Amino acid sequence: MRALQDGAKKERAYNLALSLLKDAETGQRGFLIGSDESFLDPYNVGVAGIPAALEDLHRLASSDQERTLVARIASLSQAKVLEMDSSIRLKRAGKTQAAIDAVASQKGKLLMDELRTQFGRQIYVLAEQRKVLRDELTSTLGYNSALGIGAALASLVVIVATVLIVTRSLNKQAEVANQSQLLAENNALLAKQSAVRAERLSVAAEMLHALDSVKAPSELARMLPVFLRKLLPDTAGAVYLYRNSRDALELNASWNLTDEAPPAIARDECWCLRLGKMHVATAQHDLFCDHGTPWIGKYASQTCVPMISQGDVVGVLMVLDDRHEDNQSDSMHIIALAEQLSLAISNVSLRDTLRHQSTVDPLTGLYNRRFFDESLKRELARAQRSQSACSVVMIDLDHFKRVNDTYGHEGGDLVLKAASHAILQRVRASDVVCRYGGEELVLMLPDCSAEEAEKCAEGIRSSIGGIVIEHAGQTISGISASFGVAQWPGHGNGEQALLSAADRALYAAKKGGRNRVMVADVVMPALEDA
Repeated sequence: MRALQDGAKKERAYNLALSLLKDAETGQRGFLIGSDESFLDPYNVGVAGIPAALEDLHRLASSDQERTLVARIASLSQAKVLEMDSSIRLKRAGKTQAAIDAVASQKGKLLMDELRTQFGRQIYVLAEQRKVLRDELTSTLGYNSALGIGAALASLVVIVATVLIVTRSLNKQAEVANQSQLLAENNALLAKQSAVRAERLSVAAEMLHALDSVKAPSELARMLPVFLRKLLPDTAGAVYLYRNSRDALELNASWNLTDEAPPAIARDECWCLRLGKMHVATAQHDLFCDHGTPWIGKYASQTCVPMISQGDVVGVLMVLDDRHEDNQSDSMHIIALAEQLSLAISNVSLRDTLRHQSTVDPLTGLYNRRFFDESLKRELARAQRSQSACSVVMIDLDHFKRVNDTYGHEGGDLVLKAASHAILQRVRASDVVCRYGGEELVLMLPDCSAEEAEKCAEGIRSSIGGIVIEHAGQTISGISASFGVAQWPGHGNGEQALLSAADRALYAAKKGGRNRVMVADVVMPALEDA
């Protein structure tokens, strides 16, 4: 019995040491993904308890072979703690990518796999020893029973005493067996939960890495369902995001839905937005969300979680589940997932806003000069490879200073907006329209010759001439513009030469009386170089 109890004590000690290492690794990965110091609580507890656990293993070791194994486990544990500490320090220093790369190097995984192997072998050996001891104990108890029956023939008192001893021994044996079975079941449950947590952390890290490469919010509809199916298996759901106007939420992504989700929902239709926290409802629940009406009775529960980033609600994560049991770990997982999604989606929207502001003129809505220069260089390279034409049209509004002097700068801004709108109505989707500076606009027309560009410019000139604007009780009309057209190849070998040719043609149109379209003269290479 003492040997059996000692074996159980050793097995608990090995399981405790392995559990502390797993908790430390879980805390480390949670911190690397979420950047929240509270995720380090399991890590700190695990690291603090590992030395004492290893000391217990060394104290309980009963052979040289086992002491060697404990020394090996201690060495691997120290290396694993150092590896986790290194990645956490990188994360705290703001080197997030370096920390992720350190985890992705598989060094920590290899150390943990080796530790699991060493622990698993020893736990298996202890289990086998425990089985042998139980068999010996059973055999001994059988012998004692036979001896008691023989002794019963001699004395009734001895029989009664023997029965009491045997009963007590059997109870102890049953208790030890039950404890062993319970310990084995708990170990299996912990192993399963650890595997699920590790898988979720891995997929969440992949999702956040993929979201970092998203260029526009429109790409989320394709990307989010791929990862949400893995992170929330055997469920269905949708992600709703607020419009820019903040008056309603629009459907952004969905997965595994049997019925089509509403394209938009109002804020008052979702109880999680009203209550400001996660809301779980069933078909019998009095507070079932209005937007979940299509799925009443088809799923056991509906969970809605507000996605909040820096104090602002960016949307709602809705999860539909067929399971009836209330699993606390699943609820915490959904909340953590909503927090990760809210931060990542907020970053995507911020990057898209910054990109738009850096390439679009705020007054006219046209692209700015920086975007045009990059687009022209790229388009000329493509035209050279495909041996196609590319034309540039320079536009300058005639007597624009007179408009500003007469109607004020507000009137001038209205003229610029109206002219920009007229141009956009006359060009193709592949054309690039830019405000080049002041009242000067420029067009890039891919796969377009100078003759076709001249026709396009004439149409634009006619549209601008028909603009009539009512402003401050006055009518602004008689607006005109001059145009200069240049084509590659023929009028310039590079983007600067092409723009210069179009500018010369524009100057000729101005000099020729304005309100007209002029095509640049063909420039010989030698003259252009000069």
